[in-house]
Amino acid sequence: MKNTLRNIFLTVGLGTLIFTPMLIIDNGLDDTMRSVVIWLTASLLYGLSFAILNWKSIFRIPLHCVTCFAITFLIRCGYSYFSNGEIHLKKLLLVTIPIFIVVYAALFFFIKYFGNIPDREKKQD
Repeated sequence: MKNTLRNIFLTVGLGTLIFTPMLIIDNGLDDTMRSVVIWLTASLLYGLSFAILNWKSIFRIPLHCVTCFAITFLIRCGYSYFSNGEIHLKKLLLVTIPIFIVVYAALFFFIKYFGNIPDREKKQD
């Protein structure tokens, strides 16, 4: 079951990466496609940041959290700039921080207990 879900997510991800440029070629880079490209870029960066969780450091989880927040905040700033022509840092922070904490905690719990974040502390004993 775990491999089946993994394969589904991989094929959806690969299909999205292949299909998105085709939509842009056919329909142009409108606001919707710009949003899709921005968040696909964020997803790629989140995927790369997942490698931090394989480090043998006590700081790997806080570093991953900070990295994901930085990606989220920078992408939101870029999206705000391209959408409105301006960036309201305070408003973006006030909205992003609580949502990020809830989503990160939920995903971390799911991945930790049902995914593959290794328990480094137990292996060091």
